[in-house]
Amino acid sequence: MARSTLTKRIEFSASHRYFNEEWDEERNRRVFGPCFQEHGHNYLLEVTLGGRVDPVTGMIINLYDLKQIVTDVLEEFDHKHLNFDMPYFERLVPTTENLTLVLWRKFRERPETRDIASIRLGEGENLWAELHQPNDPDNVEPTEALLTRRYALTVRRNADASHVETWPLSLDVTLRGPIDPVTGRVTDIRALDERVRAQVLDTLTGTNVSQHPELADQPVTLPTLAKVLWSRLLNVADAQLERLRLTDHQGLTLDYSA
Repeated sequence: MARSTLTKRIEFSASHRYFNEEWDEERNRRVFGPCFQEHGHNYLLEVTLGGRVDPVTGMIINLYDLKQIVTDVLEEFDHKHLNFDMPYFERLVPTTENLTLVLWRKFRERPETRDIASIRLGEGENLWAELHQPNDPDNVEPTEALLTRRYALTVRRNADASHVETWPLSLDVTLRGPIDPVTGRVTDIRALDERVRAQVLDTLTGTNVSQHPELADQPVTLPTLAKVLWSRLLNVADAQLERLRLTDHQGLTLDYSA
């Protein structure tokens, strides 16, 4: 019998602040930066179930039932202050990674969604956390998370021998690592932003990448540019670089890992 996956997307809103109760205010401000202040987000949750396709219904699960389950789970979190209203964060910093982990556990509690394949939580337009079902059947909970940060990168390239074109791109940098039990993060986002800016954005934005030594002897395409970016970003964070995604203004997307 065929196996497949089914993904449901739904939005909700919540507010939070990054705060470790065991630290004083100065240390919280220093470690968490702007996220120390109370603020809110419109989150986008994607829940993916895996399973066998029922030969009678042609579905893994009834779509209406799945929508109702996701809605029921999120009702507890929607328009809440995660620090003050949610008992799950009495000892956990309510980062995107930790919120994703809490939601994973909530869906695992439901018999209809125990066969969860992955969960992806978007915080605004440029930050996502993901958890995937472990390959080890003895582990019911992921030991690592994926964290994706999106950047805008506009470069120029030689379209032909006589024309240089502007090339606006979206760059997604995805890291893999355990969620730190103290900070609730896979990596320090501020440090990641600074290093991506230094290694890529400040040196490539607005320049003709066809003239850069790394690309001078080959056509500048999404794959060749991604290879250069990978080498520049390989050691950009204390977490493992998992993949890069480049999307151009025509909607063409490339996923790259080495």
